[in-house]
Amino acid sequence: MSSLWQDIRVAVRGYAKEPLFTLVVLAVLGLGMGANGAIFSFVYGVLLRPLDYPHPSELLDVSQRNTETGQRQFMSPPNYFDLREQTQTSVGLAAYWTPNVTITGTGVNPERVLAATCSSSIFDVAGVGPIAGRVFLADDDAAGARRVAVIGHGLWQRRFGADPAAIGRELTLDGVPTLIVGVMPPAFAFPVAGTELWVPLRLSRTQPPNPAISPGAYRGYNILSVVGRLKPGVTTEQARAEFAAVGAQLARAYPDANRHTALSVASLQDAMVGPIRPALLLLLGAVACVLLIACANIASLLLVRAIRRSREITIRMALGADRARLARQMFTESLVLALAGGGIGLVVSAWLLEILLRVAPPGIPRLEQVGIDAAVIAFTLLIAMAAGLIFGLAPAFQVRSHRLHDALIASGRGLVAGSQQRARQALVVAEIALSLMLLIGATLLIQSFARMQRVDVGFRSAAVLTIDRIELPPGRTSAASSAAFFELLVRALRNVPGVEAAAVTLGLPLDPRASFFVDESTFSIPGQAPVPPAERPSAPLHVVSSDYFAVIDVPLKAGRWFTERDGADTPGVVIINETMARRFWPNDNPIGRRIAHDLSIVPRQQTVREIVGVVGDVRHFAVERAAEPQMFVPHVQMPWPSMAVVLRSRLDAQALTREVRQAMWSMDDTLPVPPLRRLDDLFAEAVGQPRFRAWLLGLFGAMAVLLAMTGLYGTTAYSAQQHTPEIGLRMALGATPQQATARLLRNGLTIAVLGMVLGLAGSFAVARALSTMLFGVGTSDPATFIAAPVLLVLLAALACYLPIRQARRLDPLKAINANS
Repeated sequence: MSSLWQDIRVAVRGYAKEPLFTLVVLAVLGLGMGANGAIFSFVYGVLLRPLDYPHPSELLDVSQRNTETGQRQFMSPPNYFDLREQTQTSVGLAAYWTPNVTITGTGVNPERVLAATCSSSIFDVAGVGPIAGRVFLADDDAAGARRVAVIGHGLWQRRFGADPAAIGRELTLDGVPTLIVGVMPPAFAFPVAGTELWVPLRLSRTQPPNPAISPGAYRGYNILSVVGRLKPGVTTEQARAEFAAVGAQLARAYPDANRHTALSVASLQDAMVGPIRPALLLLLGAVACVLLIACANIASLLLVRAIRRSREITIRMALGADRARLARQMFTESLVLALAGGGIGLVVSAWLLEILLRVAPPGIPRLEQVGIDAAVIAFTLLIAMAAGLIFGLAPAFQVRSHRLHDALIASGRGLVAGSQQRARQALVVAEIALSLMLLIGATLLIQSFARMQRVDVGFRSAAVLTIDRIELPPGRTSAASSAAFFELLVRALRNVPGVEAAAVTLGLPLDPRASFFVDESTFSIPGQAPVPPAERPSAPLHVVSSDYFAVIDVPLKAGRWFTERDGADTPGVVIINETMARRFWPNDNPIGRRIAHDLSIVPRQQTVREIVGVVGDVRHFAVERAAEPQMFVPHVQMPWPSMAVVLRSRLDAQALTREVRQAMWSMDDTLPVPPLRRLDDLFAEAVGQPRFRAWLLGLFGAMAVLLAMTGLYGTTAYSAQQHTPEIGLRMALGATPQQATARLLRNGLTIAVLGMVLGLAGSFAVARALSTMLFGVGTSDPATFIAAPVLLVLLAALACYLPIRQARRLDPLKAINANS
């Protein structure tokens, strides 16, 4: 132990004598380790940290998927009830859906919160009990039972001041008096982040909650998400096999509703973070490559430093020092440097993480779990030690291979063994290869994001403001009431100063939850050959008011818009998009044709509609998702009591907020009004994750190229210094400066080309790994695979030329005696 402390003191004294060298190395290490720590914080918080529930590995996500498209689907209540009964041996199940509800009463302003309308078993599945009161009983989930609610800790504090007497008091939820029976612990938000209130699901096995849905169509009424918990002694594989068998049985028993569907089981944590996992692992791999390049650079610097200490090593060996002892000294010096860099890296991690959290796009799950904690500190310490070992290998091996006899003959003239020079060159080759791989990967992602930005989404979002869904209370949800309310609301908003046009829609374009609100409906075409229900085509059925297309500037391609003549008592009409027109009437004009859709949301609703218009394609659900057949029906003919608002105005959201709220409250002062947002913001959020990963990978690629070129510059500069006498002799014998240094330039470019050849080979593997993240760019995009190496060649030529230019300016006589 005493010898270790001695080695540490020697290392510290040695670095103190070379402050510039030490500061450069610590800066490179701190930045590399800080970037790794910041990205690892994301990976650990989002992907690796266990869920905050008892035995989180037992929690399962149960989903219904389309076997043809692979898309996840919601589950119908009848399927859920059958599934719950037939899988009792393996998993406890709970069903839910998550609406926003309006809270009134309690003497506080109306408030909108995210609620879980769930089966009574949801708390058993979560494994968490209340801190006050109780959770649901089985009787609470029965039809006709008194309406009860369990509230979250934050809501309890906000509306009741954490008063224990809140248990037994009533809230008014969407106009319905509801008894509070329990309060959950802080941070409990199961099953969806942000949930603050839970109410019983109270669904029947046979009777649809919406009277417009016939019992025969109830099996296809997909509205539920399902979670579960493994029972003791049951493995995920056993549960998966049982669920697959039940799914197959349901498909056979009810082919109309369950054809091409299957049940699948996955860890709840994997289901939550699955979409973001590839991007985060990609960024972690990229930043690890940056650290490896930094380590290679530092190893090269330490090799030069060890070469400069050749005389010291020679004297110590001549005096009897053991090679292993000297190699250990080199390793100790490297570890001291690496641990100091790790300490700086933790500070840099906290700084970078604050920036990343500020620019991270919405929609990344579990973002609140990201932070600097013991796991991140341990990771930084681990990579610091690993980095110290990596870049300590080269000088340690140099000591082990140090030849005392040759060193004494050289007598400190600074001669460098060919193996030492080759080691430094190999490090630079590796740096260039890794940097090219990162550069190509970053270029592909940046191109992909740029093309996504240029996609024609089919509407114009500039100068359009949105208001999230306005929910009418249950007493006003009849077709006549909702139709009248939203018609009056649109008129009131049109009269607000600064508003040019206003409309309502069931789902906002590019809203992440639009696919939940906008139902997919199968349909048939009267006059064509009858098709069985299970084989009918389907399309999203959008409910909009007449000015919706004008507000978001969707072009009319044929026919007409909805007008005031399209009323509740007039024949049903529908507008379709171009894709639907081309697919089902490829050689004919669809205007005047009829469609019979199967979806009905109010009793006795007409479902046979005349096509009166064709509009341009709108990428409604995702920027990268190509337009599919879509149908639009007027709200007055298909009234729904929960609609979002779109406004066209040249004023910003802040300037309009007060007037818009006053207009709404003039109709109903109990309605909470969500804040106004720009439709541009929805587009920005839709491309937020591609932008985030392209930006980060581009940054890491730039860092890698900078470090690689620094390494190449250093290798060429050191080689020029070592060959200065030879260059001087050549110029003294009549060679031009260009001729005298041609070999150095050739060697430098050879290193660069070799690194790029290896990097290109690895880049194809990187591009294949990125294939699921690319949009509009191929994995072997010629422009990328040509431009990136050309850029590196130019930078490499510059990195080689700068030190060689200095050598060309030397006086030949001085150059001959430079290292003597």
